[in-house]
Amino acid sequence: MPEAEIILMRHAEKPDKDRNEIGLSPAGQPDEHALSARGWQRAGALALLLGRDSRVQVPLPTPDRILASAFRENGGRSRRPEQTVQPLADRLSLSLDLAWSLNQEQALASDLRRRTGVHLVCWQHDGLPALARAIAAPDGLTEIPETWAWPSERFDVFWLLSRASATAPWRFAQHCQCLLPGDADRPLLLSPPVNDH
Repeated sequence: MPEAEIILMRHAEKPDKDRNEIGLSPAGQPDEHALSARGWQRAGALALLLGRDSRVQVPLPTPDRILASAFRENGGRSRRPEQTVQPLADRLSLSLDLAWSLNQEQALASDLRRRTGVHLVCWQHDGLPALARAIAAPDGLTEIPETWAWPSERFDVFWLLSRASATAPWRFAQHCQCLLPGDADRPLLLSPPVNDH
């Protein structure tokens, strides 16, 4: 059994301006920093997927700590990470940790490396690769190249970092959520395809 497991995920869907979608607060009011209607659907589905529902089989552990990138003027100006995992935190009767925000990946990674147990981190896509690499430091994470960027259209993947002990290397895996119609059944392509010509 791993000593530490860290599930990393992007927040659920944001409004698609090309489709004239709007963000919606929990009360249903327009909010440009909030999830779209589909994002709220994903948040509810995630609560069932990871929330100890015996009807759902999932290859991921149930978190005993949930963190989300906080809405801050100088950091991630989005409420979507918090909104994505609040239903799961409620279902598991866990407090949602909002101590960090976008651009604080190094500090968060330092905290996570010192802990045991299962931690779920919901973040903004532009900070996720840096966060994953920082957690695995100083050994590094060869699976995620330095120049790789999270695709803007993907909201449906978990990354799992795990290690057997405080001195063991981190292992990396991807898991597809497959929660909503249109979700991909393939993980993220983390390196450019090899050209055979």
